[in-house]
Amino acid sequence: MLRLARLADYGLLIASALDEPGKDLVKLDQVADQTKLPIPTVRKIMKLLVDGGVVHSERGVKGGYCLSDAAYNISIARILRAVEGGVALTDCCAEERVCDVMHACTVHSNWSVINQTVNEIFERLTLRDMSRRLSKADVISKVRTDDDVDLVMLSELAS
Repeated sequence: MLRLARLADYGLLIASALDEPGKDLVKLDQVADQTKLPIPTVRKIMKLLVDGGVVHSERGVKGGYCLSDAAYNISIARILRAVEGGVALTDCCAEERVCDVMHACTVHSNWSVINQTVNEIFERLTLRDMSRRLSKADVISKVRTDDDVDLVMLSELAS
């Protein structure tokens, strides 16, 4: 089964909990209460989000956490990079490229294209998008570019 790690999922959940326009800094325990995650887990992920530049923190009695930018400017990819280091569907798609059979692999280039496409989808979807119910059509419209539309129209005309 292919799936994102639990910490990546929690990172999105925690960042979403901070997406309340006009709200002041949020305390760690408030995020834990809202997300129903244990405080140590929230603390660990919050540190990753702060280090990754997704979340801003302030110390002190009046301190807390907030998003470093508007939710519509924070991509899902940015959150995944902060928490997990990014997305690699196979070992050969990872930056380290640790696959022992890559030199003889006939599917590596296809995995590379698929991995780039998945990462592009995550780049185009934002934290704000994740705050509402998305349909397949919503996701496709977010990732489809004008070039894609032109190519579809040209292929239909050629048929």
